[in-house]
Amino acid sequence: MATDRRVIFGTYVVPTRIDTMEEDSISKTSFLGSTSNDALSKTLGGKGSAEIDTTQWNDAWTSMFHTQVKWEDLDDTDNDTGNRWEDSYEPWNGTLTLGTSGVPLTANTNIDCGFLYVKNTGTAKNALVSLTAESPANYYMIIPPGGSLCLRGNPGFTCSEVYVKASHADGTTIEWIIAQLTP
Repeated sequence: MATDRRVIFGTYVVPTRIDTMEEDSISKTSFLGSTSNDALSKTLGGKGSAEIDTTQWNDAWTSMFHTQVKWEDLDDTDNDTGNRWEDSYEPWNGTLTLGTSGVPLTANTNIDCGFLYVKNTGTAKNALVSLTAESPANYYMIIPPGGSLCLRGNPGFTCSEVYVKASHADGTTIEWIIAQLTP
């Protein structure tokens, strides 16, 4: 059995500039590089690792599990409406659909967060992330469609402080990992 778990993560950012033409609403994206006169002329990024607990708080610490994936919850034996795997017709793709109301990723209040990863799997609207709980929530982190956010936690930052919502009433979808810090 594993006695030490780590999440190894990395990020890579290519700075770009969006230029809009004067005559029309046409725009183009320019990659900033060593041949440009811009102050930022290189890619940004880094790698890191976060220690997480060998036993997480429950199976919902990652969106890759359906809420009924736990064997003890699969107890309805009715052949037509049961929730056993052979009776289930609802596929689970590992995403959460967001509206404009803040949603906590977990309700567990006394668990320090060791690692957080949120990916906006939507195609049109931004996902917003707050690390200050719902009241009052400050959604300073904006994740564009296809973008993601990852950060290492620390003692005092609890998993229940993470809230997410969509920037628009049309909503968006996310996948996530929110792991407990090694005590």
